[in-house]
Amino acid sequence: MRWLNRSQPQTLFSAVLLSYFSAGFLLLGTRIDPQLANDIFETIVSLFASDRTAADLSDSIIPPAVTLLLAGAYVAGGAGTANERRWGHWLCSAAAVYAAIATLWWGVRWGFQLGVLMHLMVRGLLLILLFHPMSRSHRRVWFT
Repeated sequence: MRWLNRSQPQTLFSAVLLSYFSAGFLLLGTRIDPQLANDIFETIVSLFASDRTAADLSDSIIPPAVTLLLAGAYVAGGAGTANERRWGHWLCSAAAVYAAIATLWWGVRWGFQLGVLMHLMVRGLLLILLFHPMSRSHRRVWFT
């Protein structure tokens, strides 16, 4: 199993690297509480049941379980893409689309500050790299 594949086009190779970096920074920026189930429940209820501000939700906007799933999808998708597997490309693409939509939703709901714009640029770059014509043609020919 390869983690990186230098024989792939530059766009796919860069997408694999960016998916690994995204997973790493996602895990580094997450605070995991000991009361995981309680945090998840309170976050979901507070998002839809009240009008709390962004400062109130900044620590728990993404529940740790969702963060771990997204980071796992980035890593598994990157490894699958490096090994030229269709499921890997689609998993990495799904994780990037979900992260972009979640970041866009966050920006619309609480304002587009500099940090949100930077996150949105990284998510957009990953999507561009994954769906670039060079990546798509390589995927059509070589991926199983």
